[in-house]
Amino acid sequence: MTTADGTSLDKAAGVDVAQTTSRRSRLDDLERWLERVGDRLNPILVKETRQALKSKQFTLTFLLLLLCGWGWTFVGASMVGPGIFYGAHGRELFFGYFVVLAFPLCVVVPYGAYRSLAAEREDGTYELLSITTLSPWQIVSGKLGSAVVQMIIYFSAISPCLAFTYMLRGIDVPTIFFALVYAFLTSAGLSALALLLATFTQEKVWQVLLTVFVILGTLLVFWILIIVMLNFVNSTIDFRRWFWLGNAMGLTAYASYFVLVFLAAASQLTFSSGNRSTALRIAMSVQFLLFTAWMAWFWFYEEPGQWPLIFVYLFIGGVNWYVMGAFLTGESSQLSPRVRRRLPQSTLGRILLSWFAPGSGTGYMFVIGNYLTMLLLALFAVVAARLLQIEQPTGPGVPRRLITALPLFAILSASYAIIYLGLERVIVAWLRRRFQVSPLAPLLIQTLILAAACGIPYTIYGLSPANYGNGYSMLQATNAVWTLVDAVDGRSGPEVQFLAVVLPLVALLTVVLNLPSIAREVRLGRLLAPPRVRQEEEDLAGKPLAPLAPVPTNPWGDVPAEPPFDES
Repeated sequence: MTTADGTSLDKAAGVDVAQTTSRRSRLDDLERWLERVGDRLNPILVKETRQALKSKQFTLTFLLLLLCGWGWTFVGASMVGPGIFYGAHGRELFFGYFVVLAFPLCVVVPYGAYRSLAAEREDGTYELLSITTLSPWQIVSGKLGSAVVQMIIYFSAISPCLAFTYMLRGIDVPTIFFALVYAFLTSAGLSALALLLATFTQEKVWQVLLTVFVILGTLLVFWILIIVMLNFVNSTIDFRRWFWLGNAMGLTAYASYFVLVFLAAASQLTFSSGNRSTALRIAMSVQFLLFTAWMAWFWFYEEPGQWPLIFVYLFIGGVNWYVMGAFLTGESSQLSPRVRRRLPQSTLGRILLSWFAPGSGTGYMFVIGNYLTMLLLALFAVVAARLLQIEQPTGPGVPRRLITALPLFAILSASYAIIYLGLERVIVAWLRRRFQVSPLAPLLIQTLILAAACGIPYTIYGLSPANYGNGYSMLQATNAVWTLVDAVDGRSGPEVQFLAVVLPLVALLTVVLNLPSIAREVRLGRLLAPPRVRQEEEDLAGKPLAPLAPVPTNPWGDVPAEPPFDES
């Protein structure tokens, strides 16, 4: 070997070593960057993801997912036969793959999220998390993030098969994309709802009932999703303006309820002395504004002057506020010193913001105020449509009937909501003085009130031969469903019109009966924080402790003292 050849080999070896060293350096830099990113991630997310990916449940589910996808490939191809080379059979195979993917997304992942939080509350390990610096938001978001990671892994296993169906013709890329998006959103929403249900109770009996409810509910949603996707895949989708409008409106509703469920789950994990209600009420208000904006858009631009839109607005908004009111009016009226130290202090702030503070009385008035605001906005939309001379193409004679039915429906629906929610508030307050009331109890009590008010009169009507078939009567005065349906149909007789006068008086009487306890909640003033609490807050904020104004302890004012505070 010559000297020149040896020099060339040495140079080549040196270049290889330099390249290897450079690659190792880049890999080391990447590893250090990943370590820094991992340290910044939510520790609950890291813990839950590690536990989930190492669990037998995930391993078995992922293995079955691969086997079912592999099996459907052979079964689907054999069912199609030689026509797979010539025909358009992508839809059939896509639907089979989607069923395989939808089951773990709709059933396994939400149930796993539910058990991850419920097991910690049952075993008492959640108390260890609660004393750390982790906030309830971080705990809920970490467990929800772990569910999303599992969803992504399941998607990575089946998505290539779904993309393969495009090569078989018969299905387009937008259909595949939107089907996967809808499945992802459904799974994420179910996981958030499962986490909320896991926070409601720690008792074994109720946990068993909630577990059965979660399993049956996820199976029902899985079946509904399969039916919807079957129609979606087999129909011709017009990806034009109405499709995008419908998806935008649906995504707005989904995002608002998702945030509401997330905040509700985080509030349930907050200390009992914390503020669990203000963030939820702000989210409810924002959701109501978004819903009103969408309905106004349809009323003035998309379907101008269509009277059924007003009833849709009142019905959906009324049901939403009625359900929200069932929870808000069941809150405790006792505010902790921690909450009272954050109450509004100025006169204007107390007038405008007291209704966002926790409490059953403020929650009752908050729901009533939003309900009446909804009715005023509906009236404003009708008046504005008349002033703008917007046509109402609903057919001859129909607008007059709807114009007559609208005020009846608005008055009766608001009256029933005020009466039922006020009655629930009284019952829950009485029970709370004697027992420990769970977060689900107000909803259960409201369901019983509605069932009794509607079911008992209807049962008497059905069992009485003299009344059966005679239509509406005053016996159904408490039956909100029948009364409102009769009012909307436009066939309201003198009984319904009489109730339109009497029920507002009963609703006003219900508010008056609840008014003393509501006034006691609103009159609660802000408490001054104890010096030790103020010192801790100032230390955390990095600011010096501001001196308190001296207050004399005798008429001559020669001995200053600190203002009173609540040490609890």
